[in-house]
Formats: sequence, structure tokens, C-alpha cells
Amino acid sequence: MNGKWFGIRLVLLIVVLAGLTLVLGVQAAGATPTRWARWWTDTSFPNNGMDTDLVIQLGYTTQNGQNVITQQQSFYVSCTAVGNPVIQGGKATFNGSSYYSCALPNIRDLVAWMSNGTLQIGDECAAKRPALTGSLTIDGTPNNLVGDNPLFYRDDIQFSLPLKVSNQNARLVTSFDGVAASSDSFAITAGDQTVTAVYVRTNPNTFAPTFTVDSLSLVSTPPTVNGPFMLSNLASTIYIGYSPATGKYFEGTLTSLLVDPVCVGTG
Repeated sequence: MNGKWFGIRLVLLIVVLAGLTLVLGVQAAGATPTRWARWWTDTSFPNNGMDTDLVIQLGYTTQNGQNVITQQQSFYVSCTAVGNPVIQGGKATFNGSSYYSCALPNIRDLVAWMSNGTLQIGDECAAKRPALTGSLTIDGTPNNLVGDNPLFYRDDIQFSLPLKVSNQNARLVTSFDGVAASSDSFAITAGDQTVTAVYVRTNPNTFAPTFTVDSLSLVSTPPTVNGPFMLSNLASTIYIGYSPATGKYFEGTLTSLLVDPVCVGTG
């Protein structure tokens, strides 16, 4: 991976992780910690290949509310190219008939393995601060003139960038556990654009979706959504560049994509 794209991925990861303060500390004597696990996926295209990782953190929360990371491990995710996505220069080009299908492993089982069986989380976890961020371009002259331009699809997480060809404006559309939000429109460009969607918690079960494209903040519709967002910890399939629900494809290039629901399972 060249230094430029490593720097971009590092900045994106810092942005997404900013919502969860993780402080290394010493557990107070006599305190009973709450043990937890969280996960995210990270996709990039180094060395003319695709690299998708499932990253799992284990830790505990001390009596005074500090979150302590005890382990972090990346697991390779097997992805299969369908059609002919072309990888060159650290990015993949999707032509409207190509995508990747990736087999996400059983997160619950991996957490049990990492903890030697001492941490057992459930089949689902609650997303505390759902977020997606990526570096990409949208094709302004797509082969499919009508479509929602889906970039990421799992049964309970979706991210698309529908394009209005006539004015070269697109929107960011997200859905977590069936709860959707959409940004205002923004002008697409020929170069990479950094897009981010974060659901910021304002009350225990109320979230304010926030959207940005590069340095531009976009208004969300609706302005708030209600949780909780329960996401699967079981084995699943993720699609990059395609939605099996709509049969539509993404058209453009992708340099990196980080999907971090801050999905926390406890045990």
C-alpha cells in the first residue's frame, strides 16, 4: 500500500473511532468490569488486489466508565469477484455489471475463540454509533441511467449513492437494521471524494444522522431516527458494488471503505 492511501485510511479510521473513547487504564480494586467485543470491516485495494478485513476488539469497561482494549485482531475475509471489477493504482473500478461477494465469518465464534471461551456474546449486538466512510468516485456517465448505486450491502446494513445524471448530483443513503436516512444532494467530481455517514446518539434510543462529503456537511432526512439498531454477529454475506435486494450495481471507483457500526456485544 502506498503512503498516500495508508494516510487516507488512517484518517478515516480515526474519524470513525472518535465516537468511542477507548482509554488504557488500571481497573479499580474490587470493581466488576463489563466485558465487551466490537467489530468493523475495512476494505482497500493494495498491490492490485482486494483486501477486506474483519477487525474485532475485546475489552472491558471499568467501574468509573473507562473502556480498556485488551485484544485486537484482524481476520481475512474471503471475497469473490463477480463480473470484471478492475483494480489498478490502489482502487477498483466497477462498470455497472461487476461487484464483490464476501463471506463474513461468524463473529460470535471468533470472539469466543479469541477469549478462550470466556466471553460469549449473543447472535446480535446493538450499534452504538453506526458509521461508514469511504474514498470513491461516482461515474457521471453510467451504463445504467436508473439505479440506486449501491456500494455496500448486508441484510442489516446498506449504503448507496444514487445519482441524478441530468445535474450530476448524488446523495448518500444509509440503512441500519432497516432504519434509513438520506443526505442532501452534492455535486460529484472526477477525483476521489471522501464520504462519511455517522449516526450520532442524542438520547438513549435517538440518533442524528450526519453526512459529509469532503469538508461539506449535508442535511439529513429525517433529521433524527430511532434505535436500537440490532445487527447480526453470525456468518453473513456482504456485497461491495451490488445490492441483491434491488439487482442494481455501483458504477465508479472505490479506494477504501470502512464500515464501523460500533456494534458492542457484552458478556
